[in-house]
Amino acid sequence: MDHATAGSFLGISGVVWFWLVSIVGIGGVVFSLSRRLQTLTLGAEDNRFDRMGERIKHVLVYAIGQKKMFNDPFAGFYHLLIFYGFLVVSVRTVTMVLEGLLAGWELPLLHTRIGHAYLFSKDIFELLVLVGIGFAVWRRLVQKPERIVQSFGAWQVLFLIGALMATDLVSEGARIADGMDGSYLPISAAVAGLLSGFGPAALQTLYAATWWFHLFVLYYFANELPYSKHFHVYTSIFNVYFANLDAPGKLPSMDLENVDEDTTFGVASVTDFTWKQMLDMYTCTECGRCREHCPTTLTNKPLQPVLFTKTVRDQLYKEQKDLLAEPGTKGCKSEVQLVSDVVDPDVIWACTTCRWCEEACPLDISYVDKIVGLRQNLVLEKAEFPEEAQGAFRGMEVNGNPWQIAPETRADWADGLDVPLASEAGGDIDYLFWVGCAGSFDDNGKRVSQSLVKVLKAAEIKFAILGQEEFCTGDSARRLGNEYLFQTLAMQNVETMNGYGVTKIVTNCPHCLNTLKNEYGDFGGNYEVVHGTELVADLVRSGRVKLANAVDLDLAYHDPCYLGRSNGQYTDPRFLLNAVPGVNVREAELSAEKAMCCGAGGGRMWLEENLGERINQTRYGQLKESGTCDVGVACPFCFSMVSDAQQEVGDEEAKTIDVIEVVAKGIDS
Repeated sequence: MDHATAGSFLGISGVVWFWLVSIVGIGGVVFSLSRRLQTLTLGAEDNRFDRMGERIKHVLVYAIGQKKMFNDPFAGFYHLLIFYGFLVVSVRTVTMVLEGLLAGWELPLLHTRIGHAYLFSKDIFELLVLVGIGFAVWRRLVQKPERIVQSFGAWQVLFLIGALMATDLVSEGARIADGMDGSYLPISAAVAGLLSGFGPAALQTLYAATWWFHLFVLYYFANELPYSKHFHVYTSIFNVYFANLDAPGKLPSMDLENVDEDTTFGVASVTDFTWKQMLDMYTCTECGRCREHCPTTLTNKPLQPVLFTKTVRDQLYKEQKDLLAEPGTKGCKSEVQLVSDVVDPDVIWACTTCRWCEEACPLDISYVDKIVGLRQNLVLEKAEFPEEAQGAFRGMEVNGNPWQIAPETRADWADGLDVPLASEAGGDIDYLFWVGCAGSFDDNGKRVSQSLVKVLKAAEIKFAILGQEEFCTGDSARRLGNEYLFQTLAMQNVETMNGYGVTKIVTNCPHCLNTLKNEYGDFGGNYEVVHGTELVADLVRSGRVKLANAVDLDLAYHDPCYLGRSNGQYTDPRFLLNAVPGVNVREAELSAEKAMCCGAGGGRMWLEENLGERINQTRYGQLKESGTCDVGVACPFCFSMVSDAQQEVGDEEAKTIDVIEVVAKGIDS
């Protein structure tokens, strides 16, 4: 049986049946994919067609290179075998179809060294895929990690992929046993050895049977994918290509100027999501990585990212038929309200926007923008939000801070420190010190502000503060869904800073850092913004700040989400702690990129925590497992949450201290 005439066994009736099966199989795929694509066109606009070079590089690293998959080494290994094997074998699968469609057709260069090299690699990869499937089965049957959602669909896909590999190996083995050269097909040749007792007729029948079975499995698999969680086989590379390339912690700005009676603020229904957000839903594989260290999942809150995505995706699929039934698809709008009708409000308000889910997802699915979009609709259109948020909103509106403290006292923390105001400095400064609300009004935050002043003066850095002219950046307002309040605050602050010619900012608050650095640019505020630990680390490295005083501390360092995951800063706080004599730094099991949120992000600082276990206590428990009760932080919200947890669990003697405080103690003054 020659390699190039594999379809010759069909005969006229076989060819007819093959064409019929192929028309139905391929037609079904085209129909399903076209419907899914039409549904995407119902979503809001989102420009993801820019920066082509960056996007291609992103695909090579994260889709082809599978970078995030190896955050879980075992799963990453077997997924790599299956992924690359699937890619290699897909060429062979296409040729099997073409053999039936075109009599006498053969793979180009099949009889050359290139063709033989491909067939050799295909043979090896088919075995590797089967090995990978074996590991996946072991994972699901024996290891059973909590994050994995057990489902019939997952088992079905493993079986279908295995069937595609096995049928090709058996079909090739039958041909080799029937006389075909198998010198470049080592695995198939081994299969041929098992078939050596079969006669020519039996081998040809076996080849035909496996060829047809391979074909039916292929068409069933291809048609099942658009209706299963494994739709990512089609969409994953596209989803990674169209991923957000802006700063991870940046939220898109809502257009509040060009509105009319048809404008929907935020996300009310599935058609208010952007097409890219819908593509995210298509792409979710329900692997559960997003919930592995999610603070709401670990503390038994209603929100589990994977289940949120699945719920919204199911609603999109449920409405697809009705939405596409209307004449023309563009402009069709769902009338089903997601929050309350589909998603419990407690799910939406539970999120701390820590972005663990987004960093963990190997396919670049976003979550924070969807949840904040739903919050925006609740706040701006329905005025439905937790009662406690009203106090924070009112404080920001009236006093410029969520603590609802008189703005006249914003600079009182600096009394006696000879801290200049921007209005007095005349623009002759190296940095504007953005103190932030916590640094101005919270007792712990005040000490950190005073500590940074000491460090900056020791390094002879020229700086100034805005004093009463500084308003809250609006981080909490935006993430709680009050986009109007956020933009009002942002524009006021930008006008003030631009009026003083500010170009560089230093702040101790990661939430202020993220907002000033990544979000104020949309409102004309383009500044070089650094966190206090980043600036001070540079000063220590350059020798402008000397750390000679020993500070007796044995502590675990807690990574703030908005400093770490949202802005990539993990090293400088640790560098500073280790640079101070006498400080011993411990690492919790969940630290750096894997660190769990303290529970204050996403405006949760101002909300009651009435469901499940308390996030701050859970996080403090993780930090204690490092062997110490004392904790180092680099965020005023984290400071508050961790110190509260220490008191709540009865560790009254435990200390929480900011990294900048430690550095200030270490300066030889």
